[in-house]
Amino acid sequence: MKTGIYFLVQSLLFTILLMVVYFNKKRIDNIDNRIYENLIIVSLIEITLELFLDIIMPHYEKVMILSVFLAKTYCATIALWLALISMYVTIVTLIQKNKEQMQTITKKIYKVIGLTSIILIYILPIKFHNQNGEYYAYGSSVNIDYIMSFAYSFAGIICLIWNNKNIKNKKFIPIFLFLTLGGVCGYIQMLYPSLLLSTAVHTFITFLMYFTIENPDMQMIEELSENKKLTEQNYEEKTKFIFKISQDLKKPLQDITKISNELIENKENSEEKIRQINISSKQLYTYVNNALDVSKIDINSLKIVENAYNTKNFFEELKIRIKREIEKTNKNIEFRYEISNDIPEYLKGDNTKLKQIIMSVIYDSIKYTEKGFIELNVNTIIKYGICRLMIEISDSGKGMNIHKINEILNVSEIIEKKEQERINKLDITLPLAHKIIKTMNGSFIIKSEENIGTNFLIIIDQQIKEKQKEKTLENYSKKILNEKRILIVSIDSDIVNKVQDRCEDYEIINSLYGKDAVERLKNENFEFILIDNELTNESGIDVLKQIKDKTTKPIIILINKDEEFISKHYLEDGFNEFIIKEELDSELKKLNKYL
Repeated sequence: MKTGIYFLVQSLLFTILLMVVYFNKKRIDNIDNRIYENLIIVSLIEITLELFLDIIMPHYEKVMILSVFLAKTYCATIALWLALISMYVTIVTLIQKNKEQMQTITKKIYKVIGLTSIILIYILPIKFHNQNGEYYAYGSSVNIDYIMSFAYSFAGIICLIWNNKNIKNKKFIPIFLFLTLGGVCGYIQMLYPSLLLSTAVHTFITFLMYFTIENPDMQMIEELSENKKLTEQNYEEKTKFIFKISQDLKKPLQDITKISNELIENKENSEEKIRQINISSKQLYTYVNNALDVSKIDINSLKIVENAYNTKNFFEELKIRIKREIEKTNKNIEFRYEISNDIPEYLKGDNTKLKQIIMSVIYDSIKYTEKGFIELNVNTIIKYGICRLMIEISDSGKGMNIHKINEILNVSEIIEKKEQERINKLDITLPLAHKIIKTMNGSFIIKSEENIGTNFLIIIDQQIKEKQKEKTLENYSKKILNEKRILIVSIDSDIVNKVQDRCEDYEIINSLYGKDAVERLKNENFEFILIDNELTNESGIDVLKQIKDKTTKPIIILINKDEEFISKHYLEDGFNEFIIKEELDSELKKLNKYL
């Protein structure tokens, strides 16, 4: 079992250098990098074991037990390295093919296969050859590595064929190296069994992989570049808008100037000319208002807050809420639903507003359906990392005529201040729901027949996300800066805004429901939690019961002035503090002890 001391020493130095460089850099926490971290560690162990074997193999008969143990451990390390490199290529292929939902089962399969091969290596016999200065191990235990090498090579080839359109992606370089170098080294080793080159090859592949993994600095540049493009596009749109308004202003101004000059020179027909001035001034007033309303592009536009969310919990909560709303009416309505199993486990988008849109349509269906059914069907199309949700809501209600449909669909994109307030209060009409859908770059289609029923189709694109923290600029920045965060469970945007003003150095995360707060607390850390006692269909106590086992951080309840007399009971129930909402500006000083 001999590769030459120079190969091993060089491999050891390269691996140590790689570990120092890689582990001292800030990295994005994703599945690619986690597999690569394990590969580096396994490579170091593999080199160390072969160094020991090169030292003791000439005298293996004197230390037979130790020799057998080290030789089998070395074979097990090779099997582990092979499993990791194959898993890496398979995961990359799944990501490229937008099959991220299959990652969990893939990892389990590789873990089972890897563990089984390692157990077999330790169980099966191993023998040593030592003749004429050549020594190496052979036998059933060693053959497991050969078998797994062929199996993983076959899996790599399948991945390359399956993902042939993206075969030039740099992330597939490791499998090309493994297939080519591994094949050459395997042939050499058949001719010279004592010359083991696998460790050197593994080190070389591991080292080159460093240049194929995700570069966080480049990713930040790409994110910033994309933001720059969006900013420039927004600026260009505003410039065009202002130019158009300036052109519109010229005509009424010219008319006013011309008519006023005529009045000065000739006082006849003054009544008609004054009327023309009045018309032109009204036009001018309208155009000026439109020009001033350009600020609405920024100030009054709807803020879309995108977060990763669990789709199973999202639709499960919707089903429960819809059933509850139907039961409240005591109407003879059957609720049917079908949610596609192809929807990824985690998506990224504004799930809060998506809930509001769906529920607003459901409320309308319940209102105009006396008996029959209300049906929710959710299907999806997945392509290029985007999940297109097709949410269909049908009912057997009164239906609507074409004029009513046009009234809902023919709306402007600008969301007025009163409409913004309605959104904050979860009071959304169908026209407003359509505005929100347009703001989210979605589509809203209505088909209806009077006295037969209505079919609503909502189409929204959401980004597919892994369960783990995603490698976005936001998460990368949070990881580096260790940003402090506060969770507020409330449907009142005024409370959220005031807390944000008071705690400007903290990131405020707003949740509308207890289940959403529970989901966030599973994966995110907060300095403390604020819970409004007035939520939709649940109280602060209800939310406390759901989250108290999920966190040890302080939990504060927001109550009305008329509840102050029972504030002690809230503290006894488990809250650390109470804040009176009517005196919010002064009461927020209580947060100082937690900041």
